[in-house]
Amino acid sequence: MDKKKVDRIVFHHTSVRAMGDQALLTAPAGRGVWVSSASGEWEACMTGLPADVHVNRLCSEGGRIYACTDKGLYHLAGDRWTDLDLPYVCYEYKENGGRGYAATERGLWCRTLEGWRNVAYARSPVYDMLLAPQFIFLALHAGISMYDRLTGSWAKFPSSSAVVRLATDGGALMGITEQGELLLGNKRGGFERVRFPGFFLFNAARRDGTLYMCADRGLYRLSAIRGQPALVSVSMGCPVTDVDSRAGQLHMATLNEGIQSIQL
Repeated sequence: MDKKKVDRIVFHHTSVRAMGDQALLTAPAGRGVWVSSASGEWEACMTGLPADVHVNRLCSEGGRIYACTDKGLYHLAGDRWTDLDLPYVCYEYKENGGRGYAATERGLWCRTLEGWRNVAYARSPVYDMLLAPQFIFLALHAGISMYDRLTGSWAKFPSSSAVVRLATDGGALMGITEQGELLLGNKRGGFERVRFPGFFLFNAARRDGTLYMCADRGLYRLSAIRGQPALVSVSMGCPVTDVDSRAGQLHMATLNEGIQSIQL
């Protein structure tokens, strides 16, 4: 591990993950990965990562930490990152049914004993995915695509903006677009575009059973008022790009105020 230490990292943060009992991992844009120490300082966590790597997202699967980067996918073991030999820009990594799936600039890939195998959209970027027992949902440049595992067929839901994040709430599928809008499934086979005036949504993340919306005006919970989607403030102020939880605390990655933590 690189032992360079700083008291505070003020660069734009793309992701944050709680690790162990106290440590936090964060990914300042274009500056690799940093880990918090017991003394409250930040140490560069770069062993095994390329020096100029940009981390799109930090993921936690089965207690293991992964870094989705512009140079592939990496797994953290101890204080060293291991290259998982994915030769494309990676945006998301998830595990399902004992297999690992990566959303990349060249489609959706599955990790097998023989190596990585393309599953879908080899010529199109996939920015996010949801893996359900019967369905696979993909966030694409042209909208959302759904694969029915039982019938082996795809259904497409076009959007005028790229969909960069997927989530579910109350059985409804939703997406975040590159324009900061919410695409909300209407449970009738379509989606409604929701724009919250004065808000730009960056991310949607479910933590401890709560769906949080990361926005340019802070962190919010998605709720409904008189049947209409609404944002309920959790922490107002600086733009929040990601959130993780641990032991009754929320840890927020922000654009200009480093990592912020609040008590639930």
